[in-house]
Amino acid sequence: MAETSDYRVCLPLFEALYHGDIGPRFKQTFESFVSNEGSLVLLAEYSNKVIGVLVGSYHLDIDGEGNIAKVDALIVDQKLRKKGIGRKLMCHFITMARRKKCKAIKSRINRKNIVAQKFHESLRFTEANTFEYFLDFENAEED
Repeated sequence: MAETSDYRVCLPLFEALYHGDIGPRFKQTFESFVSNEGSLVLLAEYSNKVIGVLVGSYHLDIDGEGNIAKVDALIVDQKLRKKGIGRKLMCHFITMARRKKCKAIKSRINRKNIVAQKFHESLRFTEANTFEYFLDFENAEED
């Protein structure tokens, strides 16, 4: 599990995941995920270097009629993919979600990311029958 002091060592992976689009409040948000009881940051390390990160959270969900776990982010160092690192992070999170009595785990991925789709399917995730919409309060004009 990550600590707030792990931000700097995780940042290169987040920059890769978000194509460098790290906002001014990203560090504060990372620290909140680390310190909040309803969320976590899991790390995969090798030779004292962070090579993988999973950010997850737990919340009450009306559709799921109970607690749901959510994968908010999952990234493994590009050079070390296809070695089971992401699978180990995800399996650890699945175990933790079961212990917390979650009904399911949601994981949002880009529709064009076929590798991520196959990865999730290999872990028995199924495609949801819903679309996700997003209203950005910072960039939307008020009515």
